[in-house]
Amino acid sequence: MRYAIKDIAKLAGVSKATVSRVLNDSKPVSQEVRDRVMKVIEETNYRPSSLARSLSIKETRIIGVIIPDISNPVFSKMLNGIESRAIEDNYTVFLCNTRYDFDMELRYIDLMREKEVDGIIMAAFHYSEEMTERLKQFGKPIVMVSFDSEHWNYPKVVIDNHAAAYEMTSYLIKTGRKKIAMIHGPFNDFNTGLARYKGYASALQEQHLTQSDSLHYQGNYKYETGFSGAKYLIENNKDLDAIFCANDEMAFGAIKALTQDGYRVPEDVAVTGFDDIDFAKLFSPSLTTVRQDFELRGASAVALVLDQIAGKPTAEKIVHDYELIIREST
Repeated sequence: MRYAIKDIAKLAGVSKATVSRVLNDSKPVSQEVRDRVMKVIEETNYRPSSLARSLSIKETRIIGVIIPDISNPVFSKMLNGIESRAIEDNYTVFLCNTRYDFDMELRYIDLMREKEVDGIIMAAFHYSEEMTERLKQFGKPIVMVSFDSEHWNYPKVVIDNHAAAYEMTSYLIKTGRKKIAMIHGPFNDFNTGLARYKGYASALQEQHLTQSDSLHYQGNYKYETGFSGAKYLIENNKDLDAIFCANDEMAFGAIKALTQDGYRVPEDVAVTGFDDIDFAKLFSPSLTTVRQDFELRGASAVALVLDQIAGKPTAEKIVHDYELIIREST
């Protein structure tokens, strides 16, 4: 037999409200009554409905997470950090994978509102007025990860992508590279696509090195666009001696294209990535890249959501450190 709260109340000789107080520890109940109710609960093996409980106390203990690509090691590591930190506080995670689709982002924000999750962690890829309005309608804590835009006044956890890209490009210049190209992400991806490109361009400009349309190629953070990007760059720049890729997956594709066409890495063309995913140190040649701690970023995002739920003061922005990792590809 499946018992309901009314059955527990009847067997214990108390009201449903009293059983609810015992379960939620919300109001004082005498020890004698508490013991009687708990005895009935144990004897009947009663398990309260989590949905009913969440409705009564206005929380679900669920944090929604919206990411663009679960197959990307960056986001899977971030999710590990999110889940580990959420579990510490008895929260569960409701994951939505948008596949970089703007309409899916909007749909999932609406779904989070319908499910009444307690907060959202979002690795946003697009900005629009429509999305701004949807987020406003959600009306609960929101934290952005890896997205730093003045358009949204939500707490965020990021690195300084401009500075990291500037530092990596400056490193290539210091090693004697003169004709440095970049395979970057889409420019409507403000925080990674555009910011990393601007950091690269700033370093070239500072050293009065060549910048031209033929020296950069827009990818989508996938291996295939690293491959096609490198093909384009070497066809249009015969004296090319370095390619800075905006993530590691595109760097792997670029190295494949270069070696396929007879170029040696790094002797002829140096290649660098960004992120330091696990495979970067195993690839041949091992990849010079920018290391980020994605699990820490995920955990920090959960902490910001929980602080907002608890009504505590919340940092507007947490900027994590990064580190240049120098390996065989340069």
